[in-house]
Amino acid sequence: MLFVLLAFFAGVITVFAPCVFALLPVIVGGSISGDVHDKRRPFIIVASMAASLLIFTLLLKATTLFIDIHPAFITGIAGGIIITLGFFLLFPMLYDRIIVALNLQAKSQQLLGKGNGRGPLIGAIITGAALGPVFSSCSPVYAYILASILPVDFTVAMAYMLAYIAGLSMMLLLIGFLGQKLVRRLKWASDPRGVFTKFIAILFIAVGLLIISGYDKKFQTFIAEYTPFDFDHISAELIPKTNPTESGGLFAKNVLNVRPYKAPELVGLENWINSKPLMLADLQGKVVLIDFWTYSCINCIRTQPYLKDWYETYHDEGFEIIGVHAPEFAFERVPENVEQATKDAGLTYPIALDNDFATWRAYENRYWPATYLIDKDGNIRRTHFGEGEYKEQERAIRQLLSEDSTSLPEATTTGKEKDSVSRQQTRETYLGLDRSEAFGGDRQVAGEHIYKITDPPYANTWTIGGTWQTDDESITAVRNGIFRFRVSAKDVYLVAESHRETGKITVHIDGKPVSTINAAGRDVNDSVATITKARLYRIASFNTFQRDILVELKVSDGVQINAFTFGS
Repeated sequence: MLFVLLAFFAGVITVFAPCVFALLPVIVGGSISGDVHDKRRPFIIVASMAASLLIFTLLLKATTLFIDIHPAFITGIAGGIIITLGFFLLFPMLYDRIIVALNLQAKSQQLLGKGNGRGPLIGAIITGAALGPVFSSCSPVYAYILASILPVDFTVAMAYMLAYIAGLSMMLLLIGFLGQKLVRRLKWASDPRGVFTKFIAILFIAVGLLIISGYDKKFQTFIAEYTPFDFDHISAELIPKTNPTESGGLFAKNVLNVRPYKAPELVGLENWINSKPLMLADLQGKVVLIDFWTYSCINCIRTQPYLKDWYETYHDEGFEIIGVHAPEFAFERVPENVEQATKDAGLTYPIALDNDFATWRAYENRYWPATYLIDKDGNIRRTHFGEGEYKEQERAIRQLLSEDSTSLPEATTTGKEKDSVSRQQTRETYLGLDRSEAFGGDRQVAGEHIYKITDPPYANTWTIGGTWQTDDESITAVRNGIFRFRVSAKDVYLVAESHRETGKITVHIDGKPVSTINAAGRDVNDSVATITKARLYRIASFNTFQRDILVELKVSDGVQINAFTFGS
């Protein structure tokens, strides 16, 4: 319930986000064009937009019906519709003739009742419907719902999407009504064929051209860079860091931070590593830590030293860890890759693959990493999502182990925990079309395409040059691949692999080879990272946090890059 309310509030504040600024003329203009006394227009525009947004999301994300159609194609159609509506506002006689010829006025009256004027309601419906695809990537919360919740729980994702759309619609409706009220007071602006209407028409055309050309994204980035309030960051902060259905209340300050409830059984796990297949029913009488992870996730990797220490220290005392590997990328579904990553990390506790997200769904999990601590009676007593709280986690383990007055070894987690995330740090960035963001080039295209390299226009944006193959999860260098990214971080990581026996990535920072400035990551030798299997590669590591540096990669043919992540 909490996240439903947060999703609603995220929709409310989305109207202040950069992605909405370019669309406000369409929303206001659509509400005041035609008859400004027709109070139905804002309702029709917003209702059409909400329906379009939901339908567009479900068609592209929840089905495979349009799997071969790139979302940019549909947003391009939306931009074309907005341009067409702008021309109709400029040339109302042409609009009237089309409405009469197609008998659309009679059809709109059948659906919505009589209108004042010839066919204004059809324009309102089309205006709203065209906005849906454009709004579909307008909030980090909405993107989070699509990427993390929709793939594993359709019903919950629908509830969150509807809450977000409701909050957004409420604010857009308010904006539409305020625009209508203002124009009604300005008599000179009320003429549907006057200068003000033609100005609105030109704005429609300009917005449509921005959408088709992809420059709306650059405009959003520019606004975000120079706006004093980071509404995208505020919206992202609404994503809960703990399980909203279980945590809090009387237990919030206790290391055992949830009301005890029966742990779901492990289901659908395959390809067990370091163990035969296990069931929780077989582990009654032991304290069990379920750890959801995926091997290329830097946040998961940073938890592993603690997990290894706890397993080594407390395993003989009746403590068990079960690593549930839920893949984020396709290559993480391959058992051999997971087994090799487990070996490389020195993990000796039982690990199993949850490629179908069956156990993930059973636990209603949403995060990488996530831990669920289970007592000897099979009840979940503590949950934690993300990094940190290692002392509290170990205290909880010791508390559950000592319930039978067992004498325990010394605690392993000492000292002050290092904060691995800075507020100025560039956030995790995905490069494939499904979750691509912050691309600073002209347009990212599905399939093989030649890109002209430019410098990223603003902080935290990236560009590419040469020939690249782009799919839903990654980009792959085909010929002369160059990648540039303006980042703020102390450590720079990328998830990559080579489709050939080996690949090379040459790393430059602000135009200098990374090794010459003593900032090479552990996977870089003489400014070159050798790329083989799919995993996380550390390509740069500075002594102090660096703000707005330019990372340039020269990528050999056949090297695939999925995502960047950062540390501070």
